Amino acid sequence: MEKGILVRWKNEKGFGFIESETANGKDVFIHISELKHMARKPIVGDSIEYRTQQQVDGKLKAVNASIEGVAVISTSTTPRRASNANQTPKNNSSQRQSKTSSVILIPLLIILGLGVFGFKQYAALTEQSNAPIRVTNELKLEPTAEQIQWTQPKENFRCEAGKQHCSQKRSCAEANFYNNKCPGTKMDGDGDGIPCEKQHCG
Repeated sequence: MEKGILVRWKNEKGFGFIESETANGKDVFIHISELKHMARKPIVGDSIEYRTQQQVDGKLKAVNASIEGVAVISTSTTPRRASNANQTPKNNSSQRQSKTSSVILIPLLIILGLGVFGFKQYAALTEQSNAPIRVTNELKLEPTAEQIQWTQPKENFRCEAGKQHCSQKRSCAEANFYNNKCPGTKMDGDGDGIPCEKQHCG
């Protein structure tokens, strides 16, 4: 291990330079990633222990560095954090699965309830349609005398002088009335008792 003093440090960029105690006199580049396990960030004047590694451009870089007199943070908590982080998605995924199952289950229950209700309504309607029809015998097929009198309008005829021929009559009923009630009519030429056979009573 080599040792040197941190002579320059750019906190916002996370790197600096160490003045080495060796006789070569070259400053050694150091990045914050090499000191991430330390309890605090480095400051100018800190004594740094490190190993030297030559970069592609020929410059020296400090690796496996530590700040003298500063505690090292244990890395054992990192796996625990990682394991907790890995457990969180599992919990989230199980919660999502339970939410999705409840979202699917509610509409299914609604559809099932509607189906049961519809079946009961259909069964009730079927029972009503299959119920026996009671036929009452209260219908009167034969009309009464009052109904006959109401349906057949009364024709009031009277014998008038001069009405002796069929051409002067308006109906068969009127011709029969004159033939039977009024004297001197000339409506039954053949004498069979049926007047005005060609005009009204034929």
